[in-house]
Amino acid sequence: MKNYIYCLLSLLFISCASRSIENEVINDFIKEQADLRNYYNIVVEEAPSRILPLDYYEKAYEDRNIRLGDEIRIMPNGYPPYIWPIDILEIKALKEKYKNDTIAYYWKKKDFIRKNFADKDFKLLKINERLVPNTPDFKKYAAGYGLLISKPIVSNNKYALFYYSPYVIGGHTGEGPKVILMEKLDGRWKTIKTYSDPNVIN
Repeated sequence: MKNYIYCLLSLLFISCASRSIENEVINDFIKEQADLRNYYNIVVEEAPSRILPLDYYEKAYEDRNIRLGDEIRIMPNGYPPYIWPIDILEIKALKEKYKNDTIAYYWKKKDFIRKNFADKDFKLLKINERLVPNTPDFKKYAAGYGLLISKPIVSNNKYALFYYSPYVIGGHTGEGPKVILMEKLDGRWKTIKTYSDPNVIN
């Protein structure tokens, strides 16, 4: 019985520690965006699948040697030579690990540090929900920016990958979806590379 309780407490501790790191990644990213004067006041409540950022990264890695001018599915930002801190073997292992993680995660306000948002009373919006004109919520949030973001996948407590898609609340798509790769440097998570579909025009 004691062993059972010990195992249960250990699992709870690991789960809480993992959630804490994941939230740390996302909050450091939102703070990074705020420092760039990209402020959000809405978060889409349902997080996209965590397999999505792995798919993006895997395609970018597979297409890394395609000549310029040929169709590339996903490419990193910036100029070559590109860095690939997570190799293809680890990506495949992570996809295997998370392939059964099919239950959607719903963000909660307690997951976020409120001061990093344009409005500390930011709104969680359901994925198909729209702000209704002439309502208090519309007047408060319609001029702002929304954020669709997945839970991150953390590799060796050093790198993190997640899907990110900002949009203008008024209906425009914004800058388009991408995958963010962050590295823990000097105690904080910092963006080192982004990956997006070059064939999508926003």
